[in-house]
Amino acid sequence: MGAVSMTQHNAALVRALFGQFCSAVGHAVTATGAVHCPADFEISYAGTFYDGSRALAKFVYSASGCQTVSMTADGKTQSTIVFGPASAAAPKLRADMAAVLGMPMSMLAPPQSQVNPGGLNKPLR
Repeated sequence: MGAVSMTQHNAALVRALFGQFCSAVGHAVTATGAVHCPADFEISYAGTFYDGSRALAKFVYSASGCQTVSMTADGKTQSTIVFGPASAAAPKLRADMAAVLGMPMSMLAPPQSQVNPGGLNKPLR
């Protein structure tokens, strides 16, 4: 599937997503070691938040692998991996992104790798 373009005019949905992005980058995570991520299918969403015709901020949300958020406003970019404090600060990020796009959350990115609750080298239950 190639690039898809859309404009969301529902201000409440857009404000909610903007708030989630701001909360995530406001609690940015700095990895101190190796980070193990699920398969990255390079699915990302990019856009611009507007106040009327004035651009407020640009964003890139990478929805697969280790989810990331990057926002640029006034020439300054803030980014984070969405786990730990960033994830806790933005618990509705995926739901709000799906709502803005008008799709179910399951369509944002393919299902992540299956986790084996039995541990390594044990059959799935």
